[in-house]
Amino acid sequence: MTKKCEECGSYDLNLDITRGEVVCSDCGLVIEDHASATENDNAGTMWGEHGFNTPTKDESKIKTGSKGNGLGSYIGKPGEAKGKWKILSNINNQGIKDMHPMAQATMDAAKELAGKDNAMKAKKVITLATVPLEGEKAKALKQVARDEEIILPKNSVCRKKTRGGSTQSNERLLALACLRAHQERTGKINIDWPQMVEGTGVTLKQVVDAAKVVMKYLNICEKAGLIEVRADRRTVQFELRVTEISNTSLRLKQLLDGLDESLKSIIMDDYNQRLLRLGEPTLDASPFSRENIEAKVLCAILFQIACESFGVEQGRLENIAQAIGRCRNTIKNRLKALRQKVASGELVDFGVLSKNH
Repeated sequence: MTKKCEECGSYDLNLDITRGEVVCSDCGLVIEDHASATENDNAGTMWGEHGFNTPTKDESKIKTGSKGNGLGSYIGKPGEAKGKWKILSNINNQGIKDMHPMAQATMDAAKELAGKDNAMKAKKVITLATVPLEGEKAKALKQVARDEEIILPKNSVCRKKTRGGSTQSNERLLALACLRAHQERTGKINIDWPQMVEGTGVTLKQVVDAAKVVMKYLNICEKAGLIEVRADRRTVQFELRVTEISNTSLRLKQLLDGLDESLKSIIMDDYNQRLLRLGEPTLDASPFSRENIEAKVLCAILFQIACESFGVEQGRLENIAQAIGRCRNTIKNRLKALRQKVASGELVDFGVLSKNH
């Protein structure tokens, strides 16, 4: 076992048997990720060193057990064991990478933070970011990288981004970094980031920095043919705008809590009609496209007009800016500037900036 942390020089190293890792208690660096003691433990099982691991059909996690040899009560009576074990063994072989303890821990963190749907979308990214490549895949990666140093995102993120953080903090940060990297590659992850990082113990800046580390590694993997080609920038931007409008609309709708249900329905219908008249979500079909208005700011403007149209009290409107993380004047000044352009004939707004019933 390594006697000293190569990053901070600490001698306070811990062997985490269940995860199969040696971790520095001071800086959080995962020094060894294939460690196993002589005990008959689950870490050894993860790496195929013992024969009692029983794979399951759960695509996001392979559970381990310690009863018998993995046949017995887990998969049926003795007469049924052979065929069922063969099926389970095949599933195990197909998903061998997912049995890596850090991959499991990161996947669990992703599911807990962002939900199973988002986590499963980013499963391949999580696997690549946490499990060292072997054989032909490792060879292909080295050929593509040439002289460029290849560092597994897991180690790089734990070393540089969560100094002094706990192992659990590393898992959360790595999970969020993988989710954000997948979002940047595809636009498909539905996450409201400011809200997401609340209470996680990590900052949005840490997530962004960690995601850059993951993206750099994924770019090399893409060149080596180990992951799908990244979606074009325009497609990603559109998907992100769809997500931003959806998330912002949900937050704004919550501001109507306490109002009569029929009034809430009328206001939201009016707000959605205004978005529809602008062709949103869109990148360039809206008459406001050249104005470079953030999706959430546009939503806030339209929502405020809809609320004012149906007499929602001023006190409730004061919370709109807070809901999108902007100051009150941002909405007022943007709306004023847009109305001036409409009045001068420079913009056609199809009536979306007017109060109407």
